[in-house]
This record gives sequence, C-alpha cells and structure tokens, in this order.
Amino acid sequence: MDLKGFFSNHIKPILFSWRRVGVSVLVVAGLVGIFLLAGFGYVKAYEGKVLPGIFIGDISIGGMDKEELGNFIRQMNTKLLDEGIFVSFQSDGQKKEFTINPVTVGDQTAEELITLDVDKEISYLLQYGRGGGWFDTVVNTVLTRVRQPHLTLQTVQIQKNYILDQIRGSLEGYIVEPVDSNIRIKTLAPLTYEVTSSTPGNTFDYEQVLSTVKRSWSELTSPQVAITSYTKNPTIVESDVQGMSNRLQAVFTPGRLDILFTDPYTTREYTWFVSPEEMASWIEVERVSDGSLVFGLNYERTVAFLKKDISDVVNVEAEDAKFNVASNGKVVEFQGSRPGVTVDLEKTYADINQAFIGRTLHDEGVVKAITLTTMQVEPNIKTGEVNDLGISEVLGFGHSKFRGSPGNRIKNIRHAAFDKLNGLLIKPGQEFSLIQALQPFTVEDGYLPELVIKGDRIVPELGGGLCQVGTTMFRAAMNSGLVITERRNHSLVVPYYNDLSNGNPGTDATIYEPHPDFRFLNDTGKHILITSEFNTQTSDLYFYFWGTNDGRKGYYSAPQVSRWIPAGEPRMIETTELPVGKKECQEVHMGAEASFTYTRELASGEKIQKVFESYYRPLPQICLVGVEKVAETTCPEGQECPTTEIPSDTPIGEQGFDPNVDLWGSNPPAEAGTSTVN
Repeated sequence: MDLKGFFSNHIKPILFSWRRVGVSVLVVAGLVGIFLLAGFGYVKAYEGKVLPGIFIGDISIGGMDKEELGNFIRQMNTKLLDEGIFVSFQSDGQKKEFTINPVTVGDQTAEELITLDVDKEISYLLQYGRGGGWFDTVVNTVLTRVRQPHLTLQTVQIQKNYILDQIRGSLEGYIVEPVDSNIRIKTLAPLTYEVTSSTPGNTFDYEQVLSTVKRSWSELTSPQVAITSYTKNPTIVESDVQGMSNRLQAVFTPGRLDILFTDPYTTREYTWFVSPEEMASWIEVERVSDGSLVFGLNYERTVAFLKKDISDVVNVEAEDAKFNVASNGKVVEFQGSRPGVTVDLEKTYADINQAFIGRTLHDEGVVKAITLTTMQVEPNIKTGEVNDLGISEVLGFGHSKFRGSPGNRIKNIRHAAFDKLNGLLIKPGQEFSLIQALQPFTVEDGYLPELVIKGDRIVPELGGGLCQVGTTMFRAAMNSGLVITERRNHSLVVPYYNDLSNGNPGTDATIYEPHPDFRFLNDTGKHILITSEFNTQTSDLYFYFWGTNDGRKGYYSAPQVSRWIPAGEPRMIETTELPVGKKECQEVHMGAEASFTYTRELASGEKIQKVFESYYRPLPQICLVGVEKVAETTCPEGQECPTTEIPSDTPIGEQGFDPNVDLWGSNPPAEAGTSTVN
C-alpha cells in the first residue's frame, strides 16, 4: 500500500478540516467572550437605570435612574392633568367641544381625573428586561436596544363616574338615556303599585370613551375623545314588568333584611336593617345574567343608606397600640391596636341586592340577614407587642343604658367607670371585688348624694348609680367566660337594669357596702385589663375586659320571666318633713321571678352552665304627703296596726326627680355611718 499517498489523499484533508473547525470554534468563543464582556459592561452601565431602547408610548425613558424616572412620571402626570381630557361631539350636523379638568377647591383637589401609583410604576420600569439569570439580563439588555419596546403605565385608574358625569352634563340635551319600564310602589298594606313607561334614548359607547382615556394616559399622551351618539332602545318594556307583577307581594312577605357586623376591635355586635318600607322605595326591575327579570334594589339609594346609617359607625382609621403603667400599678395610658375598617360598599350592596333578588325567584330559604363586608388595614404595632402582661385582645364586654338618670347619678357612674375602674389590672388568679375597687364611698373621694325616701323622711344617700356599674361588670365578666363568685340581684325591677336583648329583668347585679358584692375570678392565667366607655349623648356604658383568650367562650341566654307579681294598692303616708299639701311619690314596681343560663365553653371542649334565678318583690306606689301634724293611729284591741314604714330603698318619683332612681336589692336599711352604693 502506498502509505504516503493514502495520507495525502485521506488523512491530510481530514486533519485540515478539523483544524478549520477548531479555528472556527476559537473565533466563535472569542466573539462570545467579547459579546459577554461587552454585555457585562453594558449591564453595569445601566445598573439602577431603565434599560436602553425602552419607551413609554412614544417617549424614550432609557437610561433614567429611579429619581429621574419618578420626576419624569410625576411631571408628565401633572402636565396631563393640567391639559385635561379633550372631548368632541358631533351629531346631526351639530358639533360641541369641551375639556374635562380636575375639580379644585382652594389649593385642594376635590375630584381627580386619573390616579396612578408612581412607586409601582418606577419598580416595573426599572425591572423590565431584568428577569432570569445574569446571562438573560445581558441578552435582554441588548435586545431592548434593538427592539425598542413601547410600554404603557400599569397602575392608571380613571375616575369613571366623575368623567362620565362631566360628559353627560356637558352634553345635556344631546344625550338622553333610554328609560326602562319599572315598578313604583304606592302602598304596602294593601299593596298597590303602578308600572312606569319605557322610552328610547340617544346615547354613546361609555366603555369605548373610558378605554380611550385610559390608553392615552397610560402612554402619557393627552386624551382626545371623539363621541358619536346612537339610538338605544329600552331593555325592559311595560309588558315585561306586567308579566312578573304576580311575584311582587312575595318580595315583601319575608319582612325586613338584617345587616350584621362584629367590630374586630371591641367584638361588639351591630345590627342594622332594611325595612319593607325602604325596600318599597328602592325597588326596581333588573335583568340578570341569564336574561331573566327580577325585582332588585336601586344601587344609588341602597349605597346612600349604607353611607348615612352604617359607614359613620364602622369606618375607622388603623390605630397603633399604646400601653403605660403608673407606679401604683394602674394603666394610665392604653390604646388597643385596632385595624382600620372601611365598609366595602360595592360588595355589601351586591349581597343585599342578591338577597332581595332571591325573593323573586323562590319562597323557601329566603335570606333574611347578610354580613356587612369590610376592608381592613392592619396597624403597625399590635397590642400584645407593647406589654408583657398578656394584654392582647378583647375577651368580652358588658353594656347597659342609663337613659333618664339625674345629674348626680350620671356623675357617680362616670366617677366609678373612669376614675376607679378604667385602666385597672386584675392579676392572674385574683378574685376581683367591685366594692373594693370602688371604695371609699365618700364625698371627698368624689361620690355625690341622691335623694331617697327613708321611712317618712327624704334624705340624701351617697353613691346612687353604682349598681349600673355592677350590672355592666356582671355582663362583661360573663361575656369573657369568667367564674362568677358572688352576685345578687336587686330587690325590685328597675328599668335601668333590664336586659337589652328583650327588656326583661334578670341580668342585673346589686352592690352595697360591705355586702352584697359583685366578684369574679381571673382564671385566664394572664392579667386582665378593664377599660371603660361612657357616652352621655347615647346614655351607653361599656366595660371591656382585655387579656389573652385561652380558647374559652362565654355567653348567656336572654332572661325569661316565669311570673309577674302585681304591685298592690297605693299607700299614702303623712309626714311633717314636707310642706303642708305637698306630695312626693315613688313609682309602682311589679314583682317578678326571672332566670337565665350562663354558659362557659372551655378550650378543652367542656361546657359549664349555671342558672341564675332572681326574685323581685312587688312594690305599690308609696307617697309622702305633707301635714301639720301626723294623725295618731289607733288599732282595735288585740290587733297589730298595719305598718306605715316605707322601705329604705324607695326612690322619689315626682317633684322633678327621676322615677327610677337606684334601689338596693334585698339589703337592710342603711344604718348611720354606712354608705349606700348602688
């Protein structure tokens, strides 16, 4: 074999070919290296800046850093707001042009056209093209230079209602919306109504106008909107409404619709309701998604009700916690953290309307209550973060009303609620005594007297009103699931203390130094903090118990009266303590036997129930009449004369005094040197 020839003819060409491949690879590798090196330098040059070649609309923003980009977006947004939205309208040879601008009052903007989140826009634009690893970033950096992407702002929100209202106002007479046939209720009992007429209209494409405005603003160009009107027929006509009128009575038969809300801060429960009369004034015919017709509620009127009656109560700003304990161990500054709460008007309306629509569709399973939907913003500092005592949340609250109380009674309640109890800490394992917490019962300590009838005399007694405190504390302790170690009811039925759920007596607690007392045990394993809320405008007294919830729940049933006891005949008693002929009386009090069940559900699942039974004695009307001399009473020989003594807990009811002043339960008459403390 000719080896030299074989090498020349076969091996040498192969080696030459591989040599060329190797050279090519080296060249490519060198080019890639140069590319990557250049790309790396390019990336470094644009670090913290918008990549080259990027536009917003037709405006180049490549190379801008965070500060430059923010200034640019804000300046452009201000420019667009100053220029406003230019609108042109043409129909049947008529032409009208106008500009929509923001509304300003003084130096404040009352109505904006557009809002955007500048910080989010900056983040989006600075991060564009930088996703993935380092190599991807290098490639994207080069590609954006070549492709020159035209981006749009991402957070532009247009004020739809304001813009459309401005257009409608400027085109009044040119634009007339079609009117659907509807129902108008005249009376509910008996149900009478009329079907309103439908009419065609002359309108324009709202969504197209709004999308044009948003697209232009997102590209940082002044919106130029051309409006063309067209005839639009009503979607609901008289025959449609007549055909569904047989369901009209059914939508009012279930009665009112309740709206429920639990305050996330205080755990207080609220109930509002939409009455049948309000439904009748809000009702309108609607076409739902499947094309069928139903009776619904007008959006504007329903939302106006939510804003007026509910939002002012519910809406609050988020608040951070505060906690400061004085040297005497009392909390002198406390603010529990609370979330910011705002009524979600859109969602709540939708829920109300859907519940009402259900009345058209069926008779069974009608929704009679909906839960208010809210939006929440969490506080920066939570209650549990500002103390190490376990004060982190509301365990429960008590509520009573003192409407009709005289001035000194109100002052006594306030003194006890704020000066004595607000900020008080109860240690783990401590048995709380209300009398000990409120002592001493003296004028020097801040308590004021109230007038009562004792025997045949009218005398002042200190501390009238404190049983309002005892009753409210009793309810707070039960709602917190605590062990009640001492409680006694009043001897008479007093309206101040009737339960707010049904107006019956039974959930009251009287106190009188030294006994009866109101006591409970703090068995939560953590401290309990008492806070007070006292509102003279609404006559509301609240106590809140703060601590650490160990999983327990406490609640009590509405008190039930098993027997009412007649008061008996009125009694008149002569006295020289009053001017001749003057009469002062206390009110009649029927007696009662009442009871309710207090339930504690422990974290272990154990349920502990206790029935509280209360007896209230009857009391007829008793009057003192002023005379010059009290007539002597003679009794038949061998018979006991009827007593004329008036119980010491008998309040004055006339001559400008409140008829329902405090009573002292089944306590003995006050002796000299003791203090009446209810």
